[in-house]
Amino acid sequence: MEIPLFPLNTVLFPGNTIPLHIFEERYKLMIGQCIAEKRPFGVILIRQGAEVGGPAEPVEVGTTARIVEAQKLDDGKLNVTVIGEQRFRVLGVRRREPYLVGDVEILGLDEEHDSTLSDLAARAGTLFAEYVRLNLAVTNQWARTIEMPPGPGPLADFIGHRLAVDLHAKQRLLEEESPRYRLRTEIDVLGDSIRLLHPRVRAARAARWSSLAAMN
Repeated sequence: MEIPLFPLNTVLFPGNTIPLHIFEERYKLMIGQCIAEKRPFGVILIRQGAEVGGPAEPVEVGTTARIVEAQKLDDGKLNVTVIGEQRFRVLGVRRREPYLVGDVEILGLDEEHDSTLSDLAARAGTLFAEYVRLNLAVTNQWARTIEMPPGPGPLADFIGHRLAVDLHAKQRLLEEESPRYRLRTEIDVLGDSIRLLHPRVRAARAARWSSLAAMN
């Protein structure tokens, strides 16, 4: 399978969306062709190089992206929203001026289902909901419910896309085909993050009470 590649300093997970502002001529051309032909392109993390200007060397695993919304601006730039669809592995890259094109294989995911995997998904979902609520509480916000997708694989991708971890950690999650492994890793990360968030929430609440007391 051949697809145009868009190397970025971001990791896109299947089932999740990202906005993109397209201003370079090479990517305006690429995105315009994808819109006209209703075809996907590949979002892939940069290993070396920069998003803008010169060539960028991508990693081996990325996600196919389909454009779900596009807005052409007066100056010819584009704002697009894309949704991730399938993981892929790059088999070869060539420069078809002015952008990269990759020969890729779509990665099939491990679709194992059993009670222990369901338990892992339930645990990860509970921890992620707590993680979101604590992050909101730091800035005096709250959420009644946290909507999450059903199924271990989609849930693992949903959480991985939203974790506040570095890009290399996200990329390792993307490259892992087993939902079981991804969920276990995310449970560990969420547990550590929640432990760090609790004192931040207490400090934020204390600061708000102190501010209110000073006003009275």
